[in-house]
Amino acid sequence: MRLQTGQSAPDFEVTDSRSGAPIRLADFCGSKLLISFHRYAACPLCNLHIQELAKSYANLASQNLKVLAIFRSTAERTFDQYGSRNVPFPIAVDPTLQAYQAYGIEYSTPGMLVSLIHPRAMWAFFTGHMPGEMDGDIRTLPADFLVSEDGQLEQVYYSSNITQHLSLSNIREFAKR
Repeated sequence: MRLQTGQSAPDFEVTDSRSGAPIRLADFCGSKLLISFHRYAACPLCNLHIQELAKSYANLASQNLKVLAIFRSTAERTFDQYGSRNVPFPIAVDPTLQAYQAYGIEYSTPGMLVSLIHPRAMWAFFTGHMPGEMDGDIRTLPADFLVSEDGQLEQVYYSSNITQHLSLSNIREFAKR
């Protein structure tokens, strides 16, 4: 079931792929937060999105916005993909899909198939983000949630295909508030 703007963000516990430490929603209390759900660690489009968020993170963090990226992959696979990269925010894993279920993450075969001809997918490949080993359901659709300092969902974004995430301009606007 899809979440709605104005609801309290559901609590969750995921695992930091680098340290193995648990991460909970309460860890971000008092800060604005982007929770960004991704497909699997070696997904080219997910890698492109993480790169874009990492480039914008200093500006976002200066406005009290934190970012949490969540993958359905195992900690080992996610660490293999991101452990040596300088990503300035936590990359968490949820292989049991508890957070995915709490946030109503959706699946779509047509949404997955559109990526085969989508320009963003071609851009991901062109910039060196090649597909790797898939784990989990290939039909998983990305989703993003902007959470206020007091834990309310300020913006909810469920993608209709695997090439989409909430725009950086929307995220920047939220950070400025």
